[in-house]
Parts: sequence; C-alpha cells; structure tokens
Amino acid sequence: KTRNNNFVFNRLHMNKLLPLLCLSLALSACSRTEKRLEAHVFVPDAVCAHTPALNQGRTSTCWAYASASLLESDWLAGHPGDTVRLSPMYMVRQKYLNQFDAYYYSCGREEIRNGGLGHSFLRVLEEDGVLPLEAYRGRRQGSKRHDHGALLKQLKKLAEEAVKHCDLPGYRKRAVALLDEQMGAVPDSFLYRGRNYTARSFADSLRFKAEDYVQLTSFTHHPFYTPFILEVPDNWEHQCYFNLPLDELEQVVRRALSAGKTVAWHGDVSEDTFSPRQGMALWTQHPVTQEMRQHEFERFLTTDDHMMHLIGTAHDEAGRFYYLLKNSYGRYGAYAGLLYMSEDYFRAKTVSVLLRK
Repeated sequence: KTRNNNFVFNRLHMNKLLPLLCLSLALSACSRTEKRLEAHVFVPDAVCAHTPALNQGRTSTCWAYASASLLESDWLAGHPGDTVRLSPMYMVRQKYLNQFDAYYYSCGREEIRNGGLGHSFLRVLEEDGVLPLEAYRGRRQGSKRHDHGALLKQLKKLAEEAVKHCDLPGYRKRAVALLDEQMGAVPDSFLYRGRNYTARSFADSLRFKAEDYVQLTSFTHHPFYTPFILEVPDNWEHQCYFNLPLDELEQVVRRALSAGKTVAWHGDVSEDTFSPRQGMALWTQHPVTQEMRQHEFERFLTTDDHMMHLIGTAHDEAGRFYYLLKNSYGRYGAYAGLLYMSEDYFRAKTVSVLLRK
C-alpha cells in the first residue's frame, strides 16, 4: 500500500490517479490476493431480519447496496414479514448526476467515479426519492450484469465538454440520455402493490428520513465526541462523521444489533485475511488498540475500500466473538454471500459505520 506523509492531500490526490477498479463476483473493491485462512465452525448468536444478497457486478457501488440493505432491514424490523427491496442502481444513477454537477461547478476539481458512502445514498433519498427494485434494475436491456467502466469514461468526457463550453444544462441533458441508454430510463411513475407511485411519493410512503441516521467513526487526529469531515476518497461530498473512542464505537454497534437493528459497515478489505470466497475476515494481532488502529490509518494501511451490511453476531468453536455481514457479490462464497468478521478485524479495519439513531 502507498505510504505518504502528506496525509489529506495525497490520500485524495492519489485516488484520482488510480484507474477505476472493477469488482467481479469473487474480488473485493481493492485488488489483492486472498490468503488461505484457518477453518472455523461458526455458530450465529443473533441474526437480524435481512434480505438476500444482491450482486453489484463490475462496479464499485457497494455503498448503495449496503445502504439499501440497511433500510430494507429497518423496514423489516418495523414491519415483520413485509419485505421491501430497494433499487441500489437508481441511487447510483442519481449520484452520478450529482457528481456531474460537482465536476462542473468545481471546474473539474471534483471527480466522477463509482465510489460513495452512506450519506450519498441518504442525499439521493432526500432529494430524488427512491425506487423499488422491481421498478428499476439499472441495467441496459439484454445485459446480465452491471459494468460501469465505459459509462464513467463517457460521463467524464461529457463533464469536461460542459466545463469547456460553459454549458451545464445542455451537457447534463446528454448525460441523462447516456444514463438512460446504459442503465435504463427512470419511470415517471410505476405500479407497486396496486398503487401508482413516483420515486418521491414511494420514498414518502416508507417514511425514511436522512436525519434519522448517523455516521460514526473513531480516530485520534480529531477530538472525540465531535464531528469532523472524514478524510477518505469516497467522502467526495465532504460530510461529517461523529468521532467516538474505539471501545464506545463497538459498544454502539453491539447495542444496535442486540436490539435487532442492523448497521452499514465501511472499511478496509484489501488485507489478504479478508476472504469473500472463504466467508471470513480475520486479524492476527490481538488486542487491537486505538493507537494501533490510528497507526494503520495514517500510514494508509487501512484504506477506504468497501461497504457491507452488518446483520448479526456469532462465535466460533473456541467461543471467540464475530460479526456477521452481508456482502454484495451475490450468493458467492462459503456462506452464500455472508461473511464472518473477527472482533479484532472490526476494531482494526472499520473506517466508519452508518446506523439509525
């Protein structure tokens, strides 16, 4: 991993120099080799209501899948047995347009890329509503999987032309037409369970509000118990996270899970001990302290890679504690899309979490 002394600038700048990394069924958001891990027998302790895993394909849109899954579980918690599936790709599409605008108004200093975080999802929810999965799959007709590599290049080219000609409205229309072609047009209205909705009225019917959610993190280069703008590439909207000591951050997550509330997890999956294929994420160092965690982050050994949905807890044959997460690579791996993360991995490699207040 890259090491650089210029903490904020180079973390953001280096990311712009890297090529877009594609996700396949078996690979995480960061290119790396999986290590063969020691086998364990896992026994779930508490598993919250959740929906089956979806596949993000060759895109780095895990943030939309994890956030949609979080809201789906929140709906299930309040409406047992009533499953609602949300469209991650509608949120991705609208985020691309937000980035198109940001690129224009910053004269190209902002970037158009796959990445985002939980607040990116919540922003679209507030501004543009949300669609059920049945109403918007986000794939061009005849396509079997998502792949946004070429799409992003074309969007960036249009954004560059918009800046060059000082014409946001004209080139934004062309961007919308491109998204219609590559991802499918957004329906003006749709029928869902016998009622007609728009994206706005459907979001209103679910009563999800961005203000009901909070993003938490734990780093010592900012004071605890205060919000700060988290310096990671995917925080392109420069949103604030509330800073807690590591022990308290973990306590919040455990309390939520014990109450049947799930959590969107954001962190580093570039380690060779993170294995979607084996369905495990293990960390060899114990205990993981606040200082160790900070050391990894400041030396770019903990990176801003991936989001998943934390749905429960478990233990292994030796009684060691694990978190249970739902990934977005489809029903891939030893546990059909689920993954057991050790407590030490969580403490070392979590960058942030998103959960209902």
